[in-house]
Amino acid sequence: MMSRRVAVLARLLWVPLWFVLNATVASAHDARPVAVTINEVSTGIYDFSVRVPPTVEADNQPSVVWPATCTTVQQSAARVSNPVMRCAGDLEGREFALSYPLFNPSLATFFRLNRLEGGSISAMLAPTDGNWTVPPAVTPGRVVKEYTLLGIEHIIGGYDHLLFVFGLLVIARSMRRILLTVTGFTLAHSISLSLSALGFVHVPVAPVEATIALSIVFLAHEIGQQSAESLTYRYPLLVSFSFGLLHGLGFASALGEIGLAQNEALLSLLFFNVGVETGQLFFIGTVLGLLWLVSALLRLPPKLWESGALRQRSDICAAYVIGIPSACWLIERVAQFSW
Repeated sequence: MMSRRVAVLARLLWVPLWFVLNATVASAHDARPVAVTINEVSTGIYDFSVRVPPTVEADNQPSVVWPATCTTVQQSAARVSNPVMRCAGDLEGREFALSYPLFNPSLATFFRLNRLEGGSISAMLAPTDGNWTVPPAVTPGRVVKEYTLLGIEHIIGGYDHLLFVFGLLVIARSMRRILLTVTGFTLAHSISLSLSALGFVHVPVAPVEATIALSIVFLAHEIGQQSAESLTYRYPLLVSFSFGLLHGLGFASALGEIGLAQNEALLSLLFFNVGVETGQLFFIGTVLGLLWLVSALLRLPPKLWESGALRQRSDICAAYVIGIPSACWLIERVAQFSW
């Protein structure tokens, strides 16, 4: 009877996760927002840029729809794609929009307006909201809200980071070791994120993303080996801290696409990190909550998770769930190198 419950438990835990993760094999950062940056270069004159994630097809690149009070300035052909605009009056209260030629790929949109006299106004829009009305000048409260949401959206959409955290949970097992391991990961990526975002560390994005995928492959290998004497199982805090430094550089690359709020750099960095931690804790709580719920429904004793048979089976399943998509990401990211 108990073995049947164990088999049912394994299916309930791993099969849905398998399909969810492998459905997103090639989209570790598909939730990265479209970033629209508008710069006031002289009074009433603006240039702008649009950064689009590589997951958006070439024939579906978005364009910015400016307010009716703005017109295109005559210029050289080299700048036709993103023309300079002249706007009558202030932009406060004016509405911008993002238009796709084919379909909305359900990506969040980040708008930033950099003022000539200094300071910036920004907003993170939900995937279903493509219109932005320029509010009054930026306030600390607005920075706190927007960068916290940005951090949450990045970690929830960053399947590679979540897979790594999931692997740490599998290795740590006990609540005490989970707290220590996750704390080490949090501390490490907070350090490297801050150093990179503030310009003290400069690392190319492509190798960082590939190495992040490699770190998840390594974790899957360690879980599959099930060696209690390995360094990873004996000192999970050391592993989580070491690789946390690497993952922090990945968070910094995402933040670099958006930029820090002018005159509020430290505040925006702090609350982007708060958002990342909030999303990470939500994910951990969800995984542990599902584990508890399934155990309660099947009336499994808590100590059963430490038994040899169930632990061996669940670890092998976890190794495949983590290893297959991370190996695909590694190959994909290395293939994108400029050799």
